[in-house]
Amino acid sequence: MVRILSYLNNQELVDGIHAAIPDAEIIFIDPNKTLEENLEADCLLCVASFLDGVEQVIAATNGLKWIHVFGTGIDGFPLEALGDIILTSARGASAVQVAEWAFTCILAARKNLPENWISAPSPLWSIADNIGAVQGQTLSIFGFGSIGKELAKRALAFDMKVMTMTRQSSVFVDGVETTDSLEALFAKADHLVLAAPATIETDNIVNTKTLSYLKQDAHLINIARGSLVDENDLKLALDSGKLARASLDAVQTEPLPADHWIYGHEKVFLSPHLAWCDMRVIDAISTSFLDNLVLFAKQEPLNNVVDKEAGY
Repeated sequence: MVRILSYLNNQELVDGIHAAIPDAEIIFIDPNKTLEENLEADCLLCVASFLDGVEQVIAATNGLKWIHVFGTGIDGFPLEALGDIILTSARGASAVQVAEWAFTCILAARKNLPENWISAPSPLWSIADNIGAVQGQTLSIFGFGSIGKELAKRALAFDMKVMTMTRQSSVFVDGVETTDSLEALFAKADHLVLAAPATIETDNIVNTKTLSYLKQDAHLINIARGSLVDENDLKLALDSGKLARASLDAVQTEPLPADHWIYGHEKVFLSPHLAWCDMRVIDAISTSFLDNLVLFAKQEPLNNVVDKEAGY
């Protein structure tokens, strides 16, 4: 029997758990109530968007061997509290959806959308000097995990040049150029996509210094986490003309406060962290946990195990 502590009280998920492990015992955690002492459980299921109190749950639970984050990212998780406990997530579950969103942003920038849509007669017809093809342009991808690879495939299909950064010399995808230099990665970019996890190393990786590496007409796309971008430095780069455009699906404070400068900035195209959205992603996130639950019950190695030292 597997005993599961769960922040999620969803009947469909409960049914899935019992279909996978008929004798599984589920203990639901109510974050609004005082946590019981000396809990006994094998597994803790928590939610990526709500990690408050997780450290206390870990400390109060005996026998805990595995924690699964119901989501694709683990930023905010107290890794230092894990000890020997295995941590997994649904990493990669939304890779296709997020890659498609990033590429949509690239096409929108190159075709100057939505500005080129019209709802009234235009003085110009059949002519525009503010659009072009992505063919031959360079896409630099910072973070070459599942999202980066899916994005590279789409860019290569449009005859773009694709570049990424790696600490190893291997090429991850045919046609993708690699570099070990952050400056080189940024300097060659017509479009720079941030697709790396939020870690100490990536915190404010986009700042005045690294923005200075970019071409003056470069386009920054963040479909990762807001912590990767120093927003004050971003504003300076946009206002000075150093950066042509920023497409942001992630910002440092979410939801973004109503008086934030990002709203209404003519060079910023903001979306409310929805690049991942697709009901199939929720299904994939659930399947990721249920597949691991079966492996755990069989005492077999789990999928998508987090590297505690790397932070993802």
